[in-house]
Amino acid sequence: MRITNNMMVNNMLLGLNRNTQRLNDLYMQMSTLKKIQKPSDDPIIAGRALKFRTNVAELKQYEDNVKQARSWMETTENSLVNIRSVLDSMRERCVQAATDTLGTEEREKVIQDLRQLKQQLVLEGNVSYAGRYIFTGFKTDTKLMYDKEDSSRTIQFTQIFTEENIENVKLGEKEFARIRLPYGNIDGTGIDIKLNGSTVPVIVVKSSTDLPNPPTDEDPYQPSPGTIHVLKDTGEIIFNSENVSSITIEIIYQKTNFKIGDPRPENYFECTDVTDPDSANHITYTPSNDAMEYEVSTNSKITVNSLGNKVLTPELMQDIEELIRYVENYDQRMEEIEEGKRPKTDEFSLGNLFDKMIGKLDKHMSNLSTHHADLGSRMKRLEFIENRISSDKVNFTELMSSNEDVDIEEVYTQFSIQQAVYQSSLIATSRIIQPTLVDFIK
Repeated sequence: MRITNNMMVNNMLLGLNRNTQRLNDLYMQMSTLKKIQKPSDDPIIAGRALKFRTNVAELKQYEDNVKQARSWMETTENSLVNIRSVLDSMRERCVQAATDTLGTEEREKVIQDLRQLKQQLVLEGNVSYAGRYIFTGFKTDTKLMYDKEDSSRTIQFTQIFTEENIENVKLGEKEFARIRLPYGNIDGTGIDIKLNGSTVPVIVVKSSTDLPNPPTDEDPYQPSPGTIHVLKDTGEIIFNSENVSSITIEIIYQKTNFKIGDPRPENYFECTDVTDPDSANHITYTPSNDAMEYEVSTNSKITVNSLGNKVLTPELMQDIEELIRYVENYDQRMEEIEEGKRPKTDEFSLGNLFDKMIGKLDKHMSNLSTHHADLGSRMKRLEFIENRISSDKVNFTELMSSNEDVDIEEVYTQFSIQQAVYQSSLIATSRIIQPTLVDFIK
């Protein structure tokens, strides 16, 4: 076969280009430390790289979600711990005040402490994380409780009770049956009560401090048969003992003047804003039962929030307020008994009142412990998830590196070899193309 000069030149150029391309590939690997620069270099490596990078990106997002969830839950836990400390302090004050050696003045000092502790409960209920209130579900822009007085709106409540909700109370020698509404200072108008869906009793709106003056004025806590007393200052519905068996009670009432420590109704109850009675579109609220869930792994979510309406219950706030009210009105009540304005049966022991409060606080702390334990179990699960994500992130990062990154020592070696090959090809080319036309003429 005849080898022409043109063929030799083409072969030389082809060889030089191949060696230069290979040298360039090794140079790019050395400068980027990556095996491939574009998918066409190696489609298999490129496909694996996309998968591993997607996995690592997902794990990073899950890791961020876990950190945010942990921060939210830690804020909630700190608040629950503080609420427990406040309730413990309240219980200690009640234990001190339950002893008969304390006088009225000392007990009033205890009441002052209880007022301050109640204010702290309000602050803990309204705690926020990154500008969002943590105890109100999805309503993160709304406080759980009122921290200032508000008379800007009128809220109408419709609540259903059964005989199981009726509380038999003994205060001194007086016994009465009641349902205690979640609010005191309710409006004296717009009250409607139905028994068993249809029977409408005689409703008398009174105040807990009204003096009995039979036969014209009944004792607020002793209604006659067929009559229900609504004590608007305390939010108590007082029944005659003959009217409390096998009944369903529907109570409709309104409240305008909300005070500090009152639960915000939209977080606790189904209710309607009737501030404008002529409006055809009243705003209806539903209670916060929202579970805020963070996705912390594939098809796995965890609830990060605790609902304040299950922790700081209306019953807790009403129990505290009721105790404060009884102690503050005690001296006046005793004076009215001495003056004959009240019967002797209205007399009661403050020590027994504080003793009963201890039992109520124990129930509230038990409820708090239940929710605290639930939060703790979720935090423990989150800790396991965080450890697994951290381990998976390390594994997938190593796999991604093994798939994409070059072995620098191997590349250095190959680059040196390829550089020698390239230099050799240059030398060989220079010798082959040395003959000129004059050489052929010779």
